[in-house]
Amino acid sequence: MVEQVNGEAMPAWQLARRQRIVEAALRALESQEYEQIQIRDVAQAAEVALGTLYRYFSSKEHLYAAVLQEWAQFGRASRARAGALTPEERLRKRINGVIRAFERQPQIFKVYVLLQTSVDPKAKALLAEFAASAKASLVDEFDSADASQAQDAAIMLWSIIHTMLIQAIYHGGTMREARRVAERFIDLLSPRLLSRG
Repeated sequence: MVEQVNGEAMPAWQLARRQRIVEAALRALESQEYEQIQIRDVAQAAEVALGTLYRYFSSKEHLYAAVLQEWAQFGRASRARAGALTPEERLRKRINGVIRAFERQPQIFKVYVLLQTSVDPKAKALLAEFAASAKASLVDEFDSADASQAQDAAIMLWSIIHTMLIQAIYHGGTMREARRVAERFIDLLSPRLLSRG
């Protein structure tokens, strides 16, 4: 996505300023819950005026949708596709990585859940991009299946992970149980969608 302010592509210095804001917002989330974060504190940490922050982000929700994207991009950049692994091993490694990432930073998952109800159109658009990217990364793991099977399997697997993370983060469940259920689903898929390749 080409970043824009007032409909025009941002020059490098504006992109750098926007990045500082996103990084300051992510740091704030690492030390406190989303509801406790004040946008003026994020602006101060990013060394920009509050009005300047709002030139880049229409709302706190828009800002934190951008934080989610940044967090996901960092995860994708640090994840190399292991060619020596079978499709099933790659999928298990990917799912374990997703669950582990949310286990380390449950506040990121909480923001994702909270943003589901956002009415800010810019936040909704970034959240839709985040979800599409997450789904596409799972679909890629089913490269030996046909496209519609891969899409359906990715949707089902993300739904299982999402449900189990809700249970672990909000209702006293465990990440171990989330892993177990995701692994069991992969066991069920394996003979059909992951045995080729």
